[in-house]
Amino acid sequence: MDPSSLTTAELVQGYHQLGDLLRCNYCQADFTDRQQVTSHLERQHGGPLSALLNLASKYNTLTPKQRELLRAFSQPLKDKDIANLLQISASTVRHQKFTFREKAKQAQLYLAQYEAVFGATPTDTMLPMPPTAISNDTRFKITEKEYRKLTQQYFDFSAPHLTLTRLPKGQKKVIALLYRIRAEFSFGTEYPQTAVDAKLKTIYFDYVTLRRYLIDYGFLARTADNRTYWRIF
Repeated sequence: MDPSSLTTAELVQGYHQLGDLLRCNYCQADFTDRQQVTSHLERQHGGPLSALLNLASKYNTLTPKQRELLRAFSQPLKDKDIANLLQISASTVRHQKFTFREKAKQAQLYLAQYEAVFGATPTDTMLPMPPTAISNDTRFKITEKEYRKLTQQYFDFSAPHLTLTRLPKGQKKVIALLYRIRAEFSFGTEYPQTAVDAKLKTIYFDYVTLRRYLIDYGFLARTADNRTYWRIF
Protein backbone atom coordinates (compact mmCIF):
# COMPACT_ATOMS: atom_id res chain seq x y z
CA MET A 1 0.00 0.00 0.00
CA ASP A 2 1.36 3.40 -1.03
CA PRO A 3 0.26 5.93 1.64
CA SER A 4 0.72 8.81 -0.81
CA SER A 5 -2.15 7.51 -2.96
CA LEU A 6 -4.71 7.80 -0.13
CA THR A 7 -6.24 10.70 1.76
CA THR A 8 -5.70 11.15 5.49
CA ALA A 9 -9.29 10.06 6.16
CA GLU A 10 -8.79 6.88 4.09
CA LEU A 11 -5.58 6.06 5.96
CA VAL A 12 -7.30 6.54 9.33
CA GLN A 13 -10.35 4.41 8.52
CA GLY A 14 -8.28 1.64 6.91
CA TYR A 15 -10.11 1.41 3.58
CA HIS A 16 -10.93 3.47 0.51
CA GLN A 17 -13.66 3.72 -2.10
CA LEU A 18 -13.08 1.98 -5.43
CA GLY A 19 -16.09 2.36 -7.71
CA ASP A 20 -18.98 1.11 -5.59
CA LEU A 21 -16.68 -1.17 -3.58
CA LEU A 22 -14.75 -0.56 -0.36
CA ARG A 23 -11.16 -1.82 -0.55
CA CYS A 24 -9.00 -2.70 2.46
CA ASN A 25 -5.80 -0.63 2.44
CA TYR A 26 -3.69 -3.53 3.66
CA CYS A 27 -4.66 -6.65 1.69
CA GLN A 28 -6.72 -5.24 -1.23
CA ALA A 29 -9.80 -7.27 -0.24
CA ASP A 30 -13.03 -5.76 -1.61
CA PHE A 31 -16.35 -5.37 0.22
CA THR A 32 -19.77 -4.02 -0.64
CA ASP A 33 -20.64 -2.28 2.64
CA ARG A 34 -18.92 -0.50 5.52
CA GLN A 35 -19.82 -3.07 8.17
CA GLN A 36 -18.12 -5.84 6.20
CA VAL A 37 -14.86 -3.96 5.72
CA THR A 38 -14.68 -2.71 9.33
CA SER A 39 -15.29 -6.25 10.59
CA HIS A 40 -12.55 -7.51 8.26
CA LEU A 41 -10.11 -4.89 9.56
CA GLU A 42 -10.76 -5.97 13.15
CA ARG A 43 -10.45 -9.70 12.42
CA GLN A 44 -7.54 -9.71 9.99
CA HIS A 45 -5.52 -6.61 10.89
CA GLY A 46 -6.26 -5.92 14.56
CA GLY A 47 -8.33 -2.83 13.75
CA PRO A 48 -7.56 0.25 11.63
CA LEU A 49 -5.39 1.93 14.26
CA SER A 50 -3.17 -1.09 14.86
CA ALA A 51 -2.80 -1.69 11.12
CA LEU A 52 -1.85 1.94 10.52
CA LEU A 53 0.66 2.13 13.37
CA ASN A 54 2.33 -1.12 12.26
CA LEU A 55 2.26 -0.38 8.54
CA ALA A 56 5.33 -1.85 6.84
CA SER A 57 6.44 1.18 4.88
CA LYS A 58 9.59 3.24 4.53
CA TYR A 59 7.40 6.23 5.41
CA ASN A 60 6.45 4.77 8.80
CA THR A 61 9.30 5.92 11.05
CA LEU A 62 7.60 5.25 14.39
CA THR A 63 9.69 3.40 16.95
CA PRO A 64 8.16 0.53 18.97
CA LYS A 65 7.98 2.85 22.00
CA GLN A 66 6.19 5.55 20.01
CA ARG A 67 3.66 3.01 18.72
CA GLU A 68 3.06 1.86 22.28
CA LEU A 69 2.49 5.45 23.40
CA LEU A 70 0.09 6.22 20.55
CA ARG A 71 -1.98 3.11 21.32
CA ALA A 72 -2.23 4.27 24.93
CA PHE A 73 -3.15 7.83 23.87
CA SER A 74 -6.01 6.42 21.78
CA GLN A 75 -7.63 5.03 24.94
CA PRO A 76 -9.78 7.12 27.33
CA LEU A 77 -7.04 7.14 29.98
CA LYS A 78 -5.65 9.90 32.16
CA ASP A 79 -1.97 10.77 31.99
CA LYS A 80 -1.24 9.11 35.33
CA ASP A 81 -2.99 5.92 34.18
CA ILE A 82 -0.90 5.83 31.00
CA ALA A 83 2.22 6.45 33.08
CA ASN A 84 1.38 3.49 35.34
CA LEU A 85 0.54 1.30 32.34
CA LEU A 86 3.82 2.02 30.55
CA GLN A 87 5.88 2.40 33.72
CA ILE A 88 7.02 5.93 32.94
CA SER A 89 6.48 9.25 34.69
CA ALA A 90 3.39 11.41 34.12
CA SER A 91 5.68 14.27 33.02
CA THR A 92 7.10 12.00 30.29
CA VAL A 93 3.57 11.26 29.09
CA ARG A 94 2.78 14.98 28.87
CA HIS A 95 6.06 15.68 27.07
CA GLN A 96 5.39 12.94 24.50
CA LYS A 97 1.89 14.30 23.82
CA PHE A 98 3.39 17.74 23.25
CA THR A 99 6.04 16.27 20.92
CA PHE A 100 3.44 14.46 18.80
CA ARG A 101 1.33 17.63 18.53
CA GLU A 102 4.35 19.66 17.41
CA LYS A 103 5.27 17.06 14.77
CA ALA A 104 1.69 17.10 13.46
CA LYS A 105 1.82 20.90 13.13
CA GLN A 106 5.15 20.68 11.29
CA ALA A 107 3.77 18.02 8.93
CA GLN A 108 0.67 20.11 8.17
CA LEU A 109 2.78 23.16 7.32
CA TYR A 110 5.17 21.09 5.19
CA LEU A 111 2.27 19.62 3.17
CA ALA A 112 0.91 23.11 2.51
CA GLN A 113 4.35 24.30 1.40
CA TYR A 114 4.82 21.24 -0.84
CA GLU A 115 1.41 21.63 -2.50
CA ALA A 116 2.02 25.35 -3.03
CA VAL A 117 5.19 24.54 -4.97
CA PHE A 118 4.56 21.18 -6.66
CA GLY A 119 0.78 20.76 -6.52
CA ALA A 120 -1.10 17.81 -5.05
CA THR A 121 -0.42 14.93 -7.45
CA PRO A 122 -0.18 11.64 -5.52
CA THR A 123 0.77 8.51 -7.44
CA ASP A 124 -2.29 6.53 -8.50
CA THR A 125 -2.20 2.89 -7.43
CA MET A 126 -2.33 0.14 -10.04
CA LEU A 127 -4.92 -2.62 -9.73
CA PRO A 128 -3.43 -6.03 -8.89
CA MET A 129 -3.11 -8.37 -11.86
CA PRO A 130 -4.67 -11.85 -12.05
CA PRO A 131 -2.04 -14.58 -11.47
CA THR A 132 -2.56 -15.89 -15.00
CA ALA A 133 -1.79 -12.52 -16.61
CA ILE A 134 1.63 -11.80 -18.09
CA SER A 135 3.39 -9.00 -16.21
CA ASN A 136 4.00 -6.90 -19.35
CA ASP A 137 0.42 -7.25 -20.64
CA THR A 138 -0.65 -3.61 -20.95
CA ARG A 139 -4.34 -4.59 -21.00
CA PHE A 140 -4.05 -5.20 -17.25
CA LYS A 141 -2.15 -1.98 -16.52
CA ILE A 142 -5.16 -0.25 -14.98
CA THR A 143 -4.94 2.43 -12.30
CA GLU A 144 -7.53 2.82 -9.57
CA LYS A 145 -8.37 6.23 -11.06
CA GLU A 146 -9.10 4.62 -14.45
CA TYR A 147 -11.12 1.89 -12.73
CA ARG A 148 -13.29 4.41 -10.87
CA LYS A 149 -13.94 6.37 -14.06
CA LEU A 150 -14.87 3.30 -16.12
CA THR A 151 -17.15 1.74 -13.50
CA GLN A 152 -19.01 5.02 -13.11
CA GLN A 153 -19.31 5.30 -16.89
CA TYR A 154 -20.57 1.79 -17.68
CA PHE A 155 -22.44 0.63 -14.55
CA ASP A 156 -25.77 1.96 -13.36
CA PHE A 157 -25.37 2.13 -9.59
CA SER A 158 -28.86 3.56 -9.09
CA ALA A 159 -30.35 0.16 -9.95
CA PRO A 160 -31.27 -2.26 -7.12
CA HIS A 161 -28.50 -4.62 -8.27
CA LEU A 162 -25.27 -4.28 -10.23
CA THR A 163 -26.24 -3.34 -13.79
CA LEU A 164 -23.93 -3.01 -16.79
CA THR A 165 -25.41 -0.56 -19.29
CA ARG A 166 -23.23 -1.69 -22.21
CA LEU A 167 -19.98 -3.45 -23.00
CA PRO A 168 -17.31 -1.01 -24.16
CA LYS A 169 -14.98 -1.51 -27.08
CA GLY A 170 -11.41 -2.25 -26.13
CA GLN A 171 -10.13 -5.14 -24.02
CA LYS A 172 -8.60 -2.93 -21.34
CA LYS A 173 -11.96 -1.29 -20.62
CA VAL A 174 -13.69 -4.68 -20.52
CA ILE A 175 -11.09 -6.04 -18.11
CA ALA A 176 -11.56 -3.04 -15.83
CA LEU A 177 -15.28 -3.82 -15.61
CA LEU A 178 -14.56 -7.50 -14.92
CA TYR A 179 -12.69 -6.44 -11.77
CA ARG A 180 -16.03 -5.22 -10.42
CA ILE A 181 -18.11 -8.13 -11.72
CA ARG A 182 -15.79 -10.68 -10.06
CA ALA A 183 -16.80 -9.26 -6.66
CA GLU A 184 -20.23 -10.86 -7.14
CA PHE A 185 -18.51 -14.23 -6.62
CA SER A 186 -17.03 -15.32 -3.30
CA PHE A 187 -13.72 -17.09 -2.79
CA GLY A 188 -14.00 -20.70 -1.64
CA THR A 189 -17.44 -21.24 -3.18
CA GLU A 190 -18.17 -23.57 -6.08
CA TYR A 191 -20.92 -22.42 -8.43
CA PRO A 192 -22.79 -24.63 -10.90
CA GLN A 193 -23.02 -23.03 -14.32
CA THR A 194 -26.71 -22.31 -13.77
CA ALA A 195 -25.85 -20.21 -10.71
CA VAL A 196 -23.13 -18.34 -12.59
CA ASP A 197 -25.52 -17.60 -15.44
CA ALA A 198 -28.23 -16.48 -13.01
CA LYS A 199 -25.85 -13.97 -11.39
CA LEU A 200 -24.57 -12.64 -14.70
CA LYS A 201 -28.05 -12.34 -16.23
CA THR A 202 -28.95 -9.75 -13.59
CA ILE A 203 -25.88 -7.72 -14.59
CA TYR A 204 -26.08 -7.81 -18.39
CA PHE A 205 -28.25 -9.48 -21.02
CA ASP A 206 -25.25 -11.05 -22.81
CA TYR A 207 -24.30 -13.18 -19.82
CA VAL A 208 -22.58 -15.79 -22.00
CA THR A 209 -19.99 -13.23 -23.12
CA LEU A 210 -19.43 -12.08 -19.54
CA ARG A 211 -18.92 -15.69 -18.43
CA ARG A 212 -16.40 -16.31 -21.21
CA TYR A 213 -14.49 -13.11 -20.40
CA LEU A 214 -14.29 -13.98 -16.69
CA ILE A 215 -12.69 -17.30 -17.65
CA ASP A 216 -10.46 -16.01 -20.45
CA TYR A 217 -9.02 -13.14 -18.42
CA GLY A 218 -8.30 -15.20 -15.30
CA PHE A 219 -11.00 -14.13 -12.84
CA LEU A 220 -12.88 -17.45 -12.67
CA ALA A 221 -11.88 -21.07 -13.31
CA ARG A 222 -14.04 -24.06 -14.23
CA THR A 223 -13.94 -27.84 -14.44
CA ALA A 224 -13.22 -29.60 -17.72
CA ASP A 225 -16.91 -30.40 -18.21
CA ASN A 226 -17.84 -26.70 -17.69
CA ARG A 227 -20.29 -27.61 -14.94
CA THR A 228 -18.60 -26.02 -11.93
CA TYR A 229 -17.02 -22.58 -11.56
CA TRP A 230 -15.07 -20.83 -8.79
CA ARG A 231 -13.33 -17.53 -8.25
CA ILE A 232 -9.52 -17.60 -8.47
CA PHE A 233 -8.79 -13.85 -8.33
